[in-house]
Amino acid sequence: MALSREEAAQALQEIASTERRSTTLRRYRGAAPHLMLWGVLWAVGYGLTEAIPARAGATWTVIVVVGIAAGTLMTFRQSDRTVGWRFAAMMATLVVFCIATLVIMAPIEGRQTAAFVPLVIAACYVIAGIWFGPRYVVAGVALAALTLGGFFLLRSYFFAWMAVVGGGALLLAGFWLTRD
Repeated sequence: MALSREEAAQALQEIASTERRSTTLRRYRGAAPHLMLWGVLWAVGYGLTEAIPARAGATWTVIVVVGIAAGTLMTFRQSDRTVGWRFAAMMATLVVFCIATLVIMAPIEGRQTAAFVPLVIAACYVIAGIWFGPRYVVAGVALAALTLGGFFLLRSYFFAWMAVVGGGALLLAGFWLTRD
């Protein structure tokens, strides 16, 4: 039995739709370990910032270096070398951008810096979601909303809030990205 033109067109549309969904899920699974890694690192970093505020700069320097190195290694294992180096370059660009912006804007208190970086990351997730899948948009909007909520409503507990909720949001988003 031969397929009609309409049946063939419908079959091709279904194949294309399945391919797009498969690509999106593959990207989600590739990103999931990165969100989980940063969720743990944020929980540690913000927790230590809450406990030892005088050491926040050193704490975050170590956290960022460990996160970029671990993320780059994960990317090299998941992809080819080109993607691994692009990931490292992207992360370095984000770090330089955040540092340059903070130097220019000169925050008055550490809490401003601690809110700015997650908002930049949240914007990156939303932008990624526009291109690669709606779960990134949800993760970015949630991270931004939680960061702003803690910044404005829980001033005295902001670092603890970000340790639990900011790190937790990234962990949950990472687990969510592994689901079909």
